[in-house]
Amino acid sequence: MTRFVAPRIAAAVLIACGATLAAAPGAFAQSKPAAKPEGRTLSLGGSGGSGGPILTRQELKDCLARQDTVAKASAALVAERSELETMRMQIAAEQDALKSERSKVEGSKEAVASLNQRYRELGERVEQWNERTKSSEERKGAAGERERRQLERERQEIQKTQAALDAERAQLAVGNEQAVNSFNDRAAAVDSKVKDWNKRNDDVFQRAEKVNADRDLWAGECANRRYREDDEILLKKGAK
Repeated sequence: MTRFVAPRIAAAVLIACGATLAAAPGAFAQSKPAAKPEGRTLSLGGSGGSGGPILTRQELKDCLARQDTVAKASAALVAERSELETMRMQIAAEQDALKSERSKVEGSKEAVASLNQRYRELGERVEQWNERTKSSEERKGAAGERERRQLERERQEIQKTQAALDAERAQLAVGNEQAVNSFNDRAAAVDSKVKDWNKRNDDVFQRAEKVNADRDLWAGECANRRYREDDEILLKKGAK
């Protein structure tokens, strides 16, 4: 009698198939690429040991750009503060000079007051002269003649004094007007500089507040985040 062996062959085939299926996961595990080494990491805060996720290259690029912007803005503020300090000292010197010029203007006022006092004294002398002249007209003889000659000499002296006072008044009027105008012009110029300085100083203060806020924000978002040194090298070479 003939015997069939087909079931054994079928079993062998099934076993072979089962072995193939069992080996597949191991084969896939061996072909999976190895993870890329992290490489050396640093941080913008100066240490590579900071926690948190590593910055992507684009995030690193943005953080470096923001760091450069803050640094340039800070340097500009330092330079402008230095310029403002120089201007402040110059304005202070001009204000001191104005105080000296003001004293000269005040001195001219004293000269005017003195001149007015001498005019009043001259006016009193003229009144006295007029009274004496009127009374001398009634006198006769040698005594009256002597008094009239004396009055004539006094008249000439009064005229000379009047002319001198008039000349001094004219000179004082011109000099005082020039001094006052010069003082007012310089005072207005200094006042304008003070207003401009205050405006610039306020602007610098506002900009400094913004730069400080930007620096604090950068410190929170960038300074303590790690990045790959390789990414920094590539960015410096122009990589995107």
